[in-house]
Amino acid sequence: MAKINPMTHLDSMAGKYAKTDQVYTKIRKKDEQVTGVRLKHPATNQPPSAAQRAAQDKLTATAARVKAAFENPETVATYRQAFKKQKRYKTFTGYVFHLLYNVQQGGE
Repeated sequence: MAKINPMTHLDSMAGKYAKTDQVYTKIRKKDEQVTGVRLKHPATNQPPSAAQRAAQDKLTATAARVKAAFENPETVATYRQAFKKQKRYKTFTGYVFHLLYNVQQGGE
C-alpha cells in the first residue's frame, strides 16, 4: 500500500490568501497529541500573483463589509434571524461572512 503524505497539498495552498508563504497547521498523532508545524516556503519573498492578489482583495473587501454590517443593529437582527434558521454554519460571523462573500461573487 502506498504511503500518503498529508503535507503535499500545502504547496498548492501556500500564499493564496496570506501575504507570506508560511503555512501553520496541526498534526494529530496516533497518541492524540497535537503538534504545531510551521512550513516556510521558498517563494516568501515573491510578490503575490494576480490571482492571489484578487483572492486577498475579495477577502479584505468582504471583511470590511462584515464589519460595516455589524455596526447596523437592524442588519444584525435580520442576519441573526436567518442564522437561527440554518444548520450549516456554527458561528454567526462565519455565516454573515459567507452571505456577503457570495453576494460579492454574484451568488445567493
